Amino acid sequence: MPHQNIITGNSEDEVWKTIADQLNNKKDDLDYTAQFNTTDHCVDLDIDIHPDRGEEGEKPVTSFSVQLPDETSFRFKIQKQGIKHEIGKLFGMQDVIIGNREFDKKFLIQSNDVDKVKKVLSDEKVSSELLKHPVVDFKIRERKIGANKEIVLGLELEGGITETDRLKDAFQAFKAVLNHLG
Repeated sequence: MPHQNIITGNSEDEVWKTIADQLNNKKDDLDYTAQFNTTDHCVDLDIDIHPDRGEEGEKPVTSFSVQLPDETSFRFKIQKQGIKHEIGKLFGMQDVIIGNREFDKKFLIQSNDVDKVKKVLSDEKVSSELLKHPVVDFKIRERKIGANKEIVLGLELEGGITETDRLKDAFQAFKAVLNHLG
């Protein structure tokens, strides 16, 4: 199904101005979704203000996602560190240490290419921005659509973030990782 809110502009600033205008002029507290292009990628922005999935404990989230080439073999997953991860690490769960004490303490990092994930996350643009935001999940994964699959980079943040400056900052970290992927 085609996206309903496709935003175009001659620059990233124009795109963000349109997003800001749409968010500022919303007359309801309903979810917000948009799709826009940046460099070589089509990005989906979803602000899930009132999740209604029938799952207990569902909370509002904001996410950015982009489809990657099918031949992308690199995978990583970053999650907010929790007690279940500490227990998992006792039983051998992978946790890549990138060398940034604050980042390593806050996040559990897993990857099929440790050197590459260290390089990506050692980028100050990426690590400093991710530390500022309530990251729930940041990963490259396969998404099944019927009989087909897509490779997707996705960043999920806690809360239905509608402040454009915060969205832009989080997007900069997302875009920096995307740039590392080629």
